[in-house]
Amino acid sequence: MKKEYLDYKPELWDKAFISERNNLIFALPDFKMNIEHIGATSVNSGRSFRNVDILLSVSNFSDIYTIAMLLETKGYKEIRELSTLGVVVLVKQKKVNRQTITLRVVQYGEEFYRRALAFKTLLQESSDRIQRYNIFREELIKEVNLDIASYNKTKYEYINNLVDEHFKFEK
Repeated sequence: MKKEYLDYKPELWDKAFISERNNLIFALPDFKMNIEHIGATSVNSGRSFRNVDILLSVSNFSDIYTIAMLLETKGYKEIRELSTLGVVVLVKQKKVNRQTITLRVVQYGEEFYRRALAFKTLLQESSDRIQRYNIFREELIKEVNLDIASYNKTKYEYINNLVDEHFKFEK
């Protein structure tokens, strides 16, 4: 299957984010959480493989894993090779527009949370940076021949290097 990027479609990406945010609020009424649209589809001119990235943050560390278990009963599946201590990565396929929702559940204020929002800020600040990121991902997907693990590893290294160039994070 050939992966094709879609040009920025705010009506499509925003609608998917709002719909999924509402689903999460409904599915998790007992949790105090922040839900934010992140990644390429959250900024002007960002391109995507029909993937909408969402960051769900909670203040209580133990809620991360409880939420992940609850969401697995709601159609989400954990991507264990992307999950780490304190970051659970879940995906869900949506039938509408063949979209994928990638949800990262983290503790509010922790390093991954701050890095994700810093990267979004960097993309929002510069259309040139967005274009370079779009080109990087398009070339990378060809280079790794659709090996999603290699793609994600290299993409995260790129993002972390960019964030480290502009921000200092305390561990």
